[in-house]
Amino acid sequence: MRNTITYHVHGRNVEIPVEFAHLVGMKTRKEIAAEYDIPVWMLNRRLKKYNVTLCRHRVLSIEEVVEVYLALSWPFKMRHPTAQVN
Repeated sequence: MRNTITYHVHGRNVEIPVEFAHLVGMKTRKEIAAEYDIPVWMLNRRLKKYNVTLCRHRVLSIEEVVEVYLALSWPFKMRHPTAQVN
């Protein structure tokens, strides 16, 4: 079994740990904020701090979601418990 999944985002390859692969998908800001247990306004403030700009659409694209996770790191509480890492 592979330890990471490679995903192509904004012209670069990103290694996504297999235990967090289930998180990659289109989401709203509210869903992402809930994964970090913070309000949406705090998520927006943290993203601004790391110079991550997102589109104004209600649902974020997969590329934008991955950018958020790369800036803020993977939310540990959302780690998939059955993912085996060899």
